[in-house]
Amino acid sequence: MADNIVVIDFSGTLIMPFVAEEANIKRYKNLGMNLPSEKEHKEMHATKAHYNIVKQHIAQDYGITDDMKIYYVQNYGSEIKLSGKDVKTIIMTDLFRNAMYQVAKEHGNNIFAEGIANVLQKIKSRGYKLAIISGIRKDIITGMLAITKFPVSFDFIYAQDPVLSRDDNKFLNQELAKQGKIAFIIGDKADDLIPAKNLGAKSIFVKWGHPTGGEETMADFTVEKPEEILEIIK
Repeated sequence: MADNIVVIDFSGTLIMPFVAEEANIKRYKNLGMNLPSEKEHKEMHATKAHYNIVKQHIAQDYGITDDMKIYYVQNYGSEIKLSGKDVKTIIMTDLFRNAMYQVAKEHGNNIFAEGIANVLQKIKSRGYKLAIISGIRKDIITGMLAITKFPVSFDFIYAQDPVLSRDDNKFLNQELAKQGKIAFIIGDKADDLIPAKNLGAKSIFVKWGHPTGGEETMADFTVEKPEEILEIIK
């Protein structure tokens, strides 16, 4: 019999919204960028407009243009050729990784939604496999889990590479579905929850994250606190 899998999103669901916000501010400061207002920051985060703004500053500071060809040796692997566009993305996500690690070191387990570790441990004890699916780089996720010594082990983590070539929750969920039956998907944004329907999974919207609008209408369940998840996943 196939394993039943519970999927949880990372940023805004497993970890609190302030974590990515603080990391983004650290990245802005590192690049000498003017800090946006709280409202501007939330709007840029929702539309991912901050990606282009950060890349523009990287192009100015480092002199990298999209049409450049830069050779790159992968860790323990072969040499590949990257476009300048991809190199700018790597620099952008490297800066974010460094800042996220700093936030994890500064705040420890306070970066996680209160009580979520206990909830996930109980879900595992009920026979489910646990998975993270996220648009965040995998080395950021696993690094932060290691830095904070998060007490829950995940069976699967499907996430991003440094050039953000896998930015598709539908694709990542389909890959995970090869490992078993996805029973529940937990997330704070519509994009996290949309794949549930096609996979025959139930979606759980958490209200403590970064909603983009319409999540309560589309989700099968809505929770305000992590412990409420245990009333749904039996």
